Amino acid sequence: MLSEEALDRIVDDVKRRFSKRPRVAIAGFGKAGKSSLFNAIYGEDVAAVSMRTDETAVSQTKERFGIDLTDTPGFGTGRFSLDEVAKSGALDEQHVVIHVLNGMSAISAEDMQLHRILEGSVAHRITVVNKADLLDDREKAELAQSARELLGLDEKELLFVSARRRTGIEELVDRIVEALPDAMRDAFIAQQQGDLALKDRRIRTLIYSKAGVAAAIGAIPLPFADLALLAPLQVAMVVTIGHFQGVEVSRARAVELIATLGAGVGFREGARQLLKLVPGFGSAVGGAVAFAGTVALGETARVWFRRKQQVGVDELRETFRQAAEEARAEAKAMLADVPIRELERLRVKLDAGEITEEEFHRAVTALGDRESEA
Repeated sequence: MLSEEALDRIVDDVKRRFSKRPRVAIAGFGKAGKSSLFNAIYGEDVAAVSMRTDETAVSQTKERFGIDLTDTPGFGTGRFSLDEVAKSGALDEQHVVIHVLNGMSAISAEDMQLHRILEGSVAHRITVVNKADLLDDREKAELAQSARELLGLDEKELLFVSARRRTGIEELVDRIVEALPDAMRDAFIAQQQGDLALKDRRIRTLIYSKAGVAAAIGAIPLPFADLALLAPLQVAMVVTIGHFQGVEVSRARAVELIATLGAGVGFREGARQLLKLVPGFGSAVGGAVAFAGTVALGETARVWFRRKQQVGVDELRETFRQAAEEARAEAKAMLADVPIRELERLRVKLDAGEITEEEFHRAVTALGDRESEA
């Protein structure tokens, strides 16, 4: 087994992934509903919503747990003119800028100027029409036609949303994720509250990716005991799930969950006891058992964090047992996609002395991290 210090470094690798700072700015003019949209995406009343134009006195930037989401003051005023915006290069510092149009007003000359500035910016632009709940189909069609003529946008580029009704927010979040650099996506998905289904899908993708790595560990001969490799992989998975659910998890806390599921004994024995809950467990950890056990641990961790770590031991163990049975039933179909080739390549490097034992463990733990690998 790796030392506690080595496990801590693996946990630090996870933390670094979520310390990336996506920069998402919301730009527009008075009464377009920027602050309300900010709150709809983030899930909190961060920016004070006002009935007066340009009441948001300063840019609101919510910095927490790997996200930097900015709500700018009203543009086009003496206090914050478009010329000043263009000269400052502030928009070029953003990964994504959401240009908010007021659905209750015609597209203005200032909107057109801001659109041109954004077109010349390195930031990715997303244009939305807010207050769509107050528009009928005819009015939406007229506004879309106007956006086509004045801004050169086709229907696919224009997104109708209602921050007040929370309609269109999930699609907006999806577009933000698609526009962000790959390295920033998980940090944004973790903190946004506008599309919880997306967060859940990403967690499930992570669980099954890690389970595939676990299956590969159980399927090929390696110079370490199976449990010695599964343990850091599963600790990293639990920590990552915690981050997605808004909980910064230490190595000790992740180990606690595994040990708790393993009848409250120590971590090493807990990991072995945990696998005994998987149907078909024997003296060795085979690919199917490793797959099912990792899926079950991930699903149990998902429940644990979603319920603020307030779940009884018996319920946790039953959740694990049921998830393991379901995963074991689907293991055969899933095992065709396990990353055996990648794992064997790492083993060759280790045998040749090109990487250390800890580097081998960290590389194995990182397999399946990226969304594109799922």
